[in-house]
Amino acid sequence: MTTNEALIIKSPKTFNKELLDIQPELKAGNARMKVEYGGICGSDLSVYKGVISHASYPVVMGHELYGEIVTEDEDNTFYPGQKVVVQPNIACGECDLCQKGKKNICRHKVSLGVTDNGGFSNFVDVPVSNLLEVPDDMDGKLAVLAEPLAVVVHAFRNISIEEGETVAVVGCGTEGMLSSILANLLGADVTAVDINQDKLDMMNVFQDINSGPSSILEAEYDHVIEAAGVPASVEQSFDIVKPGGNVVLIGITDGEINFPAKKIVRSDAKVFGSIIYDFPKDFQRAFDFLRNYPDTFTPIISEIFPFSHYEKAFETALSGRVGKVLLDFNEEE
Repeated sequence: MTTNEALIIKSPKTFNKELLDIQPELKAGNARMKVEYGGICGSDLSVYKGVISHASYPVVMGHELYGEIVTEDEDNTFYPGQKVVVQPNIACGECDLCQKGKKNICRHKVSLGVTDNGGFSNFVDVPVSNLLEVPDDMDGKLAVLAEPLAVVVHAFRNISIEEGETVAVVGCGTEGMLSSILANLLGADVTAVDINQDKLDMMNVFQDINSGPSSILEAEYDHVIEAAGVPASVEQSFDIVKPGGNVVLIGITDGEINFPAKKIVRSDAKVFGSIIYDFPKDFQRAFDFLRNYPDTFTPIISEIFPFSHYEKAFETALSGRVGKVLLDFNEEE
């Protein structure tokens, strides 16, 4: 174990696999894991396209990671053979927000695969404080969904969904699909919309969830989850929330929006922004859902490619016609 094949992006739209040396000594506080599966996230695609202003280049891509510990840390927190997932956002622990327990909005946060080397590689060293053991009975491919599902779990902590309430999910990417499923499991009457017919066709697998183009959103909803991250969908979310209802913004947009302050105030609606998660509790809650409803979440995974086919994997993910795309680091062909 002296070399490590890693997917490195040198500049937007320019990436390839390279061999990196593996440091024989672990940095204090780190454990080394052999990566088995990695999920291609929307932020990976944004790094590829060059639309994240704070991204670093060159950088090893990837942050939705599942694998096996191969070298324990100095305190023996984790041991060889243990299966883990990675929490890829490393907080400084010292800023005012970290001191208040709000590490998800740390002022000096390091994001693996974006601002520092990630884990689309054979091996990756990760702080033990950012690792979580995976339950023995959980499939590794499904465990990759723990990180994006934790984003939704955290967002839903802002609201209380009661059985029979109506929820609109605007945008059917991975976070939108996960939001739709979770709201449905909580007993809501869910309507998911997207402008992409391929995404809507995928939603048909979930028979208890209504889906269609954005034009069907003519009613008002108790809760609106905005997961597309484009100005038009954010503005639509404000239009369709019931008086006294909630809008939760998960999608990230750099575009300008028209904020209907008068409507929000006069209708006593609430607007929440939500970013990543509280670790480990949101991951543990995500594990609970994935373990209890594996057949419900599995259809989100559309394609699995061997690491050697990374270009095809990214091409597929960039097409916008599929759900979650995984890279398999166990087999090259």
